[in-house]
Amino acid sequence: MTWARSRLPAAVKRPRRGAPEPPAPVDHVAALLAPKPVRPAPARKSRSTEPRPLAAYELAGREPCWQCGEPPVEGTHAWDDRGDFQLLSTHTFKCATGHGWTHSTDGG
Repeated sequence: MTWARSRLPAAVKRPRRGAPEPPAPVDHVAALLAPKPVRPAPARKSRSTEPRPLAAYELAGREPCWQCGEPPVEGTHAWDDRGDFQLLSTHTFKCATGHGWTHSTDGG
């Protein structure tokens, strides 16, 4: 009897108790061709910064006031993000007489 039972095809044999179920059939072609959900691109983080005060050594050698010719006595620096390929460096200056001016560059 044991010999006859072992000669049965695998499809006829009953699974043992506690044995895992066979995996469900998968249609591989349908899985490959099914549309995938489109995830939106993450929002670009701004690189702009708040103005920071300039130290005395950063003010030394800067262009003088265009109205009175005095050197700047205070100033700030900030980065202004204008898009993917434009990051402006903006300096704001003030001379001892109170005149103010700015200088911006995109690094070019």
